[in-house]
Parts: sequence; structure tokens; C-alpha cells
Amino acid sequence: MACVSPAYAGASHWFLFVATTAFIITLLWVFIYLLSIREVLKIPINWILTELLNTAADTVLYMIAFIAQLSLWSAVINSPHSTSNIVGGVFGILNTLAYAAGTYFLYIEWKSSGTQ
Repeated sequence: MACVSPAYAGASHWFLFVATTAFIITLLWVFIYLLSIREVLKIPINWILTELLNTAADTVLYMIAFIAQLSLWSAVINSPHSTSNIVGGVFGILNTLAYAAGTYFLYIEWKSSGTQ
């Protein structure tokens, strides 16, 4: 987020929206697990499936965002902001891979839990 902000173009706005939204939702999931909210609340939610769908959506949105970010800023020449925005796009690739791995592991856990 720090490499791309402030957003100078439309693709950067989208990238920052996706990065910020994914960051906040991931923090919420961290606190859900850290505070054992899953175990305390007795509401009928399939928590693993919910997290799986959320992580899969973040993966797809991050993929679209880094493609848009790199497409825009790789064509910009002689801009003082192009280097940091390209670095932000590369970090977007790494975040996409991390969320994709998380999606895969959550899928394996969901299939093995038997709560389909």
C-alpha cells in the first residue's frame, strides 16, 4: 500500500482499494482466531467455508489489481512515481500468491472437515 500511495491514476486507485480491503478483512480474520470468536459464538456459520470464499475472492481481486497496476505503470516513461508503483505491482503479485496458497490450504481443510 505504501509503494502505490498516493494514487495518481485509476488503476492505482483500484489497487489501493483491493489492498486496503484485503488487509482489513485479513486483520478481522486474525482477530477472530486470536480471540477464539469462532468457539464463543454459537451461530450456525461454516467458518472454514466463509474464510475460503473470502480468501478466494481476495485472490481474484488482487490478480486483477496487480495486472491493472503493472499494465498502467509499465507504459509510463520518465515519471518519478513509476518505480514505486511498479514495485507495488510486484508486491501485488506476491500477495496474490500468498492468498492463493491460503485458498488452497483452506480448501484442503474444508474438504477434510466433512462440513460440506
